[in-house]
Amino acid sequence: MAQPFAERTVPTIDLSIFTAESLQQIPNEQRVKIGKCLVETLHRFGFIKITGHGVPKRDIDEALAWTKILFDLPLEEKMKAPHPPGPMPHRGYSSIGKEKVYSQSDVGNHKESGNVGQSLRKTSDFKESYEIGSEQDPVQQNIWLPEDVLPGFRGYMTGLYDRLVGVSKTILEAIAIGLSLDAEDHSEFIKLISDQHCQLRLLHYPEVTKEKLRNELLARLPAHNDWGTITLLFQDDHGGLELKDPHSQVFLSAEPEEGALVLNIGDMLQRFTNDYFVSALHRVAVPDPDAVPESGIPARYSIPFFVAPDFSHTIATLDRFITADSPPKYDPVRFDQYGSLVSKYQYQDKDL
Repeated sequence: MAQPFAERTVPTIDLSIFTAESLQQIPNEQRVKIGKCLVETLHRFGFIKITGHGVPKRDIDEALAWTKILFDLPLEEKMKAPHPPGPMPHRGYSSIGKEKVYSQSDVGNHKESGNVGQSLRKTSDFKESYEIGSEQDPVQQNIWLPEDVLPGFRGYMTGLYDRLVGVSKTILEAIAIGLSLDAEDHSEFIKLISDQHCQLRLLHYPEVTKEKLRNELLARLPAHNDWGTITLLFQDDHGGLELKDPHSQVFLSAEPEEGALVLNIGDMLQRFTNDYFVSALHRVAVPDPDAVPESGIPARYSIPFFVAPDFSHTIATLDRFITADSPPKYDPVRFDQYGSLVSKYQYQDKDL
């Protein structure tokens, strides 16, 4: 069950009932009960922490260790797998400040500048990243480091990608059970995940000195929404992720919890459910310099996994979420076209 909600914290639910080896021995009503609790919490907040998801802590620690090893490489080695100019394909390594994350409200606030992309980049994102997809993705091919630069990295990460696809399907099945979807609706729901079009991202937020915080205008990860179906996030012990409560409008801290992942709703599931689930605004904030110790902010590592449908899939609101009290809010949209629209300022050719 979900743990009781405390002010300014993110609620947690245990989904081990869906990942147990002896599923056939678990009464269906217990799975329905937990599924409904998951759905109710996601309906209320748009996000939740999950334990019992099927990835043991030792495996999370191993994935984070690989992430640290990657980013500890010299820049010239990491640049042997450079992210291409522009937002597509979204693969390979992006050095500090190359990618700009933003919300659509940020775009609106900068439209009068005459150059939205440059205006957004007046505040740099102090992070580096590496993007990985399926080896079978026909649209975006992976960009790998040479094997001799980081032996075993490619094999480990392709295995992790495949494993997280399975975890994501289990969580989506729990949501489907909680929603009591019939067979027809369920068949549409499962199209919101494609084995070939999800994305594994490795992130490093370098340590920031107190002096740098005082003297430079920078961001770690500005407030934004994810534009896929759902996002799963594994993070180290340093935390920093905050998610906005859609009701109180207060950002809640997703404090690290042993073995837990953080799930947030993305734009596609919001559109599919006509705002029954709302895409979660989230950020990794830069604290007030006066509140930071003299040692500064420590480095942070995290691994988001973005669940997405096929690029050519058209997402339309399910009929069951359209009523007289809740008329349709969204026109059908192709996933690739929506993504191109919301990510157009993410990269700029001159910055890569």
